Amino acid sequence: MPRFSSAHALKQARQHPLIPVFYHAQEDYARRVLAACHAAGVRLFEFTNRGSEAHSIFARLQRFVESDFPDLLLGAGTIFTAEEAGRFIEAGADFIIQPVTSPDVAAICRSLDLAWLPGAQTLNEVYEAHRLGATLVKLFPSAYLTPTYLSILRGPLPQVPLMVTGGIQPTIESLAEWKAAGATCVGLDARLLDTDEPARLTAQVRELLGVLTKE
Repeated sequence: MPRFSSAHALKQARQHPLIPVFYHAQEDYARRVLAACHAAGVRLFEFTNRGSEAHSIFARLQRFVESDFPDLLLGAGTIFTAEEAGRFIEAGADFIIQPVTSPDVAAICRSLDLAWLPGAQTLNEVYEAHRLGATLVKLFPSAYLTPTYLSILRGPLPQVPLMVTGGIQPTIESLAEWKAAGATCVGLDARLLDTDEPARLTAQVRELLGVLTKE
């Protein structure tokens, strides 16, 4: 069974609304980035399924998280099929993120009460993902859709938890704009962050997280 329920994942996303989106083929490097982000207050971290070694690295990172950062939710991103979702769930994934909405992946996550974050763009797609049981709907690619689009979408769908991600710039101004438009949480491509120096990464992420949690 999963370590955390979908309700817990949503609560953490609301309280710690910055989710790094990251992949690296070197496990030690990935560990350093993950640890630095946790120190900044991150509690959901997405490791993307974008390399041939992604699954094996993810499985080892999950063991690292469970041992050293048990309050951190490590999720698998860029998942398209039920087979992919099943493999990462077996490896311990605390949530599943998709660039699309797949009903068969939704069914697996629902059966386990595991957080499911499917990708959507249009009003109809967002509504359908929510209807299928999405914990958060991933508005993707958000930079292309813009904060104005999100604020318009919020009109008929004020109750749907929305994660914005895809090309968002890691600046105070950008994150403040997305928050004002109605984002529940923000996914940031970790390649845009200062991942080469852990202390600077922690400071950068802490500052950006502060923008999203400021009353």
